[in-house]
Amino acid sequence: MEMKRLHKLKLVFLFAWVAGFMVCWNAHPVSGKDLDFAVIQPGQPGNLVQAQPVMDALALYVQKKLGSTISVKGHYFNKLEDALQFMEKTPPAWGIVRLGFYSDEAQHFGMVPIASTLPEGSSTERWRLVTQKSGPDNWRGLKGEVFGNMLFEQSAAACLLFGEPVHKLPFQLKGTYRPLRSLRQVAAGKAAGAVLDIAQYKAVKPLDIFDKIKIIHTSRELPSDPVVWFGKPDQWTDSLSGILMGMNKDPDAASLLRMLQTEGFGPANKDFSSFKRGKADETCF
Repeated sequence: MEMKRLHKLKLVFLFAWVAGFMVCWNAHPVSGKDLDFAVIQPGQPGNLVQAQPVMDALALYVQKKLGSTISVKGHYFNKLEDALQFMEKTPPAWGIVRLGFYSDEAQHFGMVPIASTLPEGSSTERWRLVTQKSGPDNWRGLKGEVFGNMLFEQSAAACLLFGEPVHKLPFQLKGTYRPLRSLRQVAAGKAAGAVLDIAQYKAVKPLDIFDKIKIIHTSRELPSDPVVWFGKPDQWTDSLSGILMGMNKDPDAASLLRMLQTEGFGPANKDFSSFKRGKADETCF
C-alpha cells in the first residue's frame, strides 16, 4: 500500500506544476497575430516532451477562442537557465510563472499580472518547512541543506518563506527536481530539511513517511503563481484573461481542466505587486 501511495505521490509532484500552470497570455506579437506563451516552473519534475501535449492542448483551446487569425504556441521550462535564455532572446506574449520567478524577474521582463492560478482551488499558497522528527523545533536552529523544487530562485524563496535575505539563513537552500527523494533523505537524517507547497503537503500527509518528519515553519499566506503579460497590456488583454477565467464554466474545457488538475483561473491577486523585488535586492519585501 505504501509503495502505491509513493507512486501516486510521484505523479502528484510531476504534475503539481499543472495546477498552478494553466496558461496565460500577452500581446506584443511580432506579426500582430502571434500570442505564444511560456510556462516557467523552475524545479518541477518532467521535461518538455512530457509537457508538450498539455501545452499543445491548451494552446489549441485558446487559439480557437481567439479566432483562426491568431497563432498560439506554448513553451515549457523547468530549468531556470533555459527559461532566462529564452526570455532574453525570444520573449513570448504571455505566460504563467512561479511566484519566485515573478519576484526576481518581474521588473526585468515587464511582467504584469492578469490572472491568478488556482492550485487546490485557491488563489493563495503556503510553504511548509519540515525536518526529521528529532530535529530542532525552530528553523533558526537548523544546519545543513534544505531542499525544495521552489528553491532554485534562492533569494526570492528565502524572502517568501522566512522574510530574511538568503545570506542570513543558517542553512543552505538547494533546488531539487526530486522533492520526494529529498523528503526521504530528511526522514532518514541525511538532509536538514525540505520545503513543501500545498499540493505536496497534502500528498505527503497520508503517507507513513509523514510520521517521521515534523513541520517547524509555515510561510505567511502567499499568492498563488501568477498569469502574467510581458510588456504593456494592449487590446488583447481583456479577451485573453476572460478566456482563462471562463474555463471553469465552459463544458469544452472540462477535460482540459481535469488533465491539468486545476479548477481554473481567477482575478489577479491584489498582493502580487508587493512581491516584486528583483534578484539583486539585499532586502526582502
